Amino acid sequence: MKKLTFYIFSIIILLFLTSGDLIGQSNIRTITFDILKNQLFGGAELPAEEPIKIVGLLPEEVHRVELILYEKSEKNKPYYIGFYQRPFDMKVDRFEIQLDPLRSGRQYFFTFQYFTKATPEQLRALQLSLNANLEAAIRSNYIYRRNSIIGLQSPNQLLKTLNALIAEGLQEFRHTTGRTFDRFSSLVLAKIRQIESESLSNARFNIAKKSKEESQRVAYAEKLIQELIELVQSEATQFLSDNMLILREERTSVAVTEQLPGSIPINFGYGFVYWEGNFSNLVYDTSPYVGISIPLANKTFARYLGNASLSVDVLLRDLEFSQIKYSGPVINLPIYAGLGYKAFRVARFHIGGTLLSSDANSDGQIQLDAALFGGVSIELNVWAGFDKKRKR
Repeated sequence: MKKLTFYIFSIIILLFLTSGDLIGQSNIRTITFDILKNQLFGGAELPAEEPIKIVGLLPEEVHRVELILYEKSEKNKPYYIGFYQRPFDMKVDRFEIQLDPLRSGRQYFFTFQYFTKATPEQLRALQLSLNANLEAAIRSNYIYRRNSIIGLQSPNQLLKTLNALIAEGLQEFRHTTGRTFDRFSSLVLAKIRQIESESLSNARFNIAKKSKEESQRVAYAEKLIQELIELVQSEATQFLSDNMLILREERTSVAVTEQLPGSIPINFGYGFVYWEGNFSNLVYDTSPYVGISIPLANKTFARYLGNASLSVDVLLRDLEFSQIKYSGPVINLPIYAGLGYKAFRVARFHIGGTLLSSDANSDGQIQLDAALFGGVSIELNVWAGFDKKRKR
C-alpha cells in the first residue's frame, strides 16, 4: 500500500514540474471615453486586474487615435501605449483600444491623441524643417585644422544626434502604414567616418578648380560635408509620404482604479514525508495537512511567478518512521515549509521540507529532524477585507 502511495505522489511531483495554467480568460470589460466631458467610465472607478477595452467617438476627419497611459504622473515612463487606426478609410464612428490589466487602487493619466491627414503645406514645412535641422547639426559638428576635418562628436554620437533630430521632428506625425523611422543607414555612418579620416592634402586631386592651396582645402572639406548633408536629407525625404497624419488634438483624462480586497490562500491537502531508502526499501509516512500560501507575485501581472508561492502548513497527525514516532516543535505537530505552485484552478502542488521532533534520545532531550515533503492540496481564497466588495 505504501509503494502505491509513493507512486501516486511521484506522479503528483511530475505534474508539479510540468503543469500549465489552465485558467481561461475572462470577458473584456468595455470602458467609454466621453470626449466632450473628457471623462472615462462616467467618472467611476475603473476595473482593476482584468483586461479592459476603451471605446470612444471617432470624428469623421480623424484617421488615428493613440492612447498613452501613465501611472501616477505624466512625467513617468508610459505604462502602456496603444492605438486605433481607421481601416481603409472606411466610415467608422468609434475607436476601440484594448488595455492590459491595471493595478488596484492606482491613479492613471490617459492621454488620447487624435491624428488627421496632413496637408501638402504641412508636409512641405516638415521637410524644410528637418532639412534645416540636419544641416545645422552637421555643420556645427566640424572644424578645419590644417590637413584634417575634426568632429566635435564621435561618428556614433553624431549619428545618434541625427536620429534624435528626426524623432523629435516627427513627434506630431505618423505614417498611415504604421512605419517608423528607426535610424539612418550604415551609409551615413560610413560617410561620417570617411570625413574624419580624409586628409585635406588630397584637395588638389579632388577639386577641379585652380586656386590657392588653403582655398582648395576649404572647398574640399565643404564638398565632403555637403555630401553628408545631402545623404541624410535624402534618407529623411524618402521616409516622408504624401498621406502622412498630423496630430490634431490631445486630451488627458485622470482616473483611478477600484481598490480590490486582499485574500489569504488556505490549503487543505494530503502529502507524504520521505525519511530514507530507495524504491525497493522506502521509509516514509503520509498525512493530511492544512496551511497558508503566500504568492511570490501578483498573478495578473506575472503569470508563472504569480502561481508560485511560499507555503507553510501543519500536518494533522504525528508521523512514524522505523517504529519511532515524530511530532513537531511548538505545536506538537510536524510543520512543513517550502514552495507551492498552483494549477488547474484550485489545486496547489507542494514540495519542501518538514520539521520534526522526537524524544528518542536516552537523556530525554527533544531531537529535531528534517525530512523531504511533497503533497497536493485544494486551495481556497479567504478575503482579507470583508467590508470591501468588488464592483461588477
